[in-house]
Amino acid sequence: MFISTILFILGLILVIKGGDWFVDSSVKIAKISGLPEVFIGATLVSIATTSPEIMVSAAAAVKGYSTISVGNAIGSIICNIGLILGLTNIIMPSKIDKSLFSGKAFLMVLYMILLFILGFNGFINRVDSIVLIVLFIIYVIYNSYSIKSRKTLISVQSNKRIFSKEIIKIAINFILGITAILIGANLLIDNGVILAGYLGVPEAIIGLTLIALGTSLPELVTAITALRKGHGGLSIGNIIGANILNITLVIGISGVITSLKLLKQNIFFDFPIALILMLLLLIPLSRKNEITRLNGLILLLVYVVYITLLYSVFS
Repeated sequence: MFISTILFILGLILVIKGGDWFVDSSVKIAKISGLPEVFIGATLVSIATTSPEIMVSAAAAVKGYSTISVGNAIGSIICNIGLILGLTNIIMPSKIDKSLFSGKAFLMVLYMILLFILGFNGFINRVDSIVLIVLFIIYVIYNSYSIKSRKTLISVQSNKRIFSKEIIKIAINFILGITAILIGANLLIDNGVILAGYLGVPEAIIGLTLIALGTSLPELVTAITALRKGHGGLSIGNIIGANILNITLVIGISGVITSLKLLKQNIFFDFPIALILMLLLLIPLSRKNEITRLNGLILLLVYVVYITLLYSVFS
């Protein structure tokens, strides 16, 4: 058990550090391109920060641990909203432009409902997975259209001249990040399953909590950094985008690899909690230009209650 714990922690470190390198290089690429901040947050940064979830869930699907694939994706959504947005907005409330985010937040809720419908029979098969990937493409198209329709978005294009050495450095960090995530993902899965056996905890719960928390750390780091620098929009956009990607790409790619089995716990407990958190986020996004400390506290309390019930009732 000691060796498995060490390897699990090592895998977590590799996933976190790899995610950090991947996020940094992706953001630099985005800035070089001169894309607007909200687009970077909702698509490119979201894809970068969701890369650990994609790699971990895909690796779990390849190894036949489909409950971990699903648990990691849904657990990350719950962690992103309940823990990360809850905690960061208690520390520093986010000022936002609701016209930029209410539509995306509504899309996030709609996709969660569609996932519930697709998985209500207890499986996400390859056809369902292709549907989810198509939903991701629709999201990207919607995002692109919403940006073209707004001429007032702030560009984050860097005026700094980009030298070949810097481009090489960005490319190296990008490759190192992906490699570290892949190695770390495999260590997380293999040793997470071993630890679940030792502790007598179902694999699904390990996926919903420890692995989901580990793969969500890039979103936490991004959220804290964005808030500290006064870019609350980047933080909210990243979380909404990451959640949409968890539904569409993480589960979609995993489901293409192998049919995903959903537990009754997923359908009747985890999915509803994720949906409740999304609605609690959608309400302030659609009604005002701020996520207050009270909103953050409510989100965090729901997350704490969820984790408590998960380990006291379902483990």
